[in-house]
Amino acid sequence: MKRGSLSVLWSAVGTVAAMSLLAPAQAQSEGVVREGSGARRAALDAMELTRFDRSLLGGLTDWVGEPVTADDLDGKPVLVLTWASWHPGSTASARAAQLMSRSYGDQGLIILGVHAEEGFDTAASTAERLRLDFPIARDAGSAFREAIKADMDPNFYVIDRAGQVRFADVDRGSIRQAVKTVVEESREQAETAASRRGSNEQGNQGRVILDVTRGDVADIPEWDIPQQDALLYQEASWPARWLEAEREFDADFRRSGNNELPIVNFNSDLVTWLSPKPNMGGRIRVAYFWSHTLPGSYQRVQPMMDDLQRTYGRDVAVMGVAVPVIRVDQEQASRNPAVVEDALESFAQNLSRVVTDTQLRHTIVFDREWELHSSTLGKEARGGRQSLQFAQQFKYPMVAIYSTDNTVRWIGTPLNDQFRLALNRIIETDPAVQIRRARDAAYLTRTGQR
Repeated sequence: MKRGSLSVLWSAVGTVAAMSLLAPAQAQSEGVVREGSGARRAALDAMELTRFDRSLLGGLTDWVGEPVTADDLDGKPVLVLTWASWHPGSTASARAAQLMSRSYGDQGLIILGVHAEEGFDTAASTAERLRLDFPIARDAGSAFREAIKADMDPNFYVIDRAGQVRFADVDRGSIRQAVKTVVEESREQAETAASRRGSNEQGNQGRVILDVTRGDVADIPEWDIPQQDALLYQEASWPARWLEAEREFDADFRRSGNNELPIVNFNSDLVTWLSPKPNMGGRIRVAYFWSHTLPGSYQRVQPMMDDLQRTYGRDVAVMGVAVPVIRVDQEQASRNPAVVEDALESFAQNLSRVVTDTQLRHTIVFDREWELHSSTLGKEARGGRQSLQFAQQFKYPMVAIYSTDNTVRWIGTPLNDQFRLALNRIIETDPAVQIRRARDAAYLTRTGQR
């Protein structure tokens, strides 16, 4: 590198260490988030704790890796992933399945990748690129998917040691908890799962269902849902916030003696919305920080965030916060501050073109002065040439989750499976989200849509 230049093109930070986010009572009732709604969810619920039809394996063809037989499943916990190698959300789910293979493979876990018939010619190369070690097969005619009522890839199903479909259509953020549940129990314990679930989940307590159709109902009004009483937020059961992330992302507000959690002003005049500002009423805010000059900050993250906005619908407002990571000559910048301003202007112009070309399904905002980034970390923002110091310290990929009072509730990397667990917990905890959900449900009932 040229001496005296500032280069901010370096490798991504390591993955934030796993965090334990489940409260004991939730763990006792399994605390696994499911997806789906309406008649399909009811059918999936009815499928749970019934025998998985092992004969379905006979319809799978063109195996990549060693074929799985019905006998192979006897007494083994199984994770089934329906996926398509060409779909970005499926890629993230395949990585999650591989993580489960590494974590629980030596405890007998079998992972079965059931690939869509369409695009199967790329399955083997994708598996090699992602270093997947579990077997993959083509679902010829989609018979397997139809039998287990899979709707759109990716979907996760978990089978216990007794051969029962224990969890049907599990949210990716709950995969570890679902797999851990079936791996750690014996076959005899699995046989009694129905009676245990009945006693632990009276009134469906502990079973969370993600209604993915919330994002597809276009005519629900946008309610005016104000921030709720501060006491409700103080008494809510939020997930663990920082742990290793506090060190990784240099969130030094605690070390300075400030025990207050950071609160971020999304209405700041110092930021520029490059796509329509999202409605945040009764929605959790999810912000990832990126720069188009750093591919590692967005290449795997943006497809995931598009999928997140689609899947969670009205429960979240996803924002890609673009920060100016630029390259200038340090000596030149010292002599002429306009060098930095020119570089920032060029960055902004290129960013606008990138946003127009990519046509993302979530909102992009330009954080030119590092206002949102710095306040998320509990720091004071510094613009102009001082922003280069932030660029030097920028760690990615980084995501923050904010409750409806704009308080930072979790921070880390979106590539860690704890991100989804934290998001699910925050959605189910936030008081304003519950009010908006109730109004949505009342409206759908009143208009005959549910």
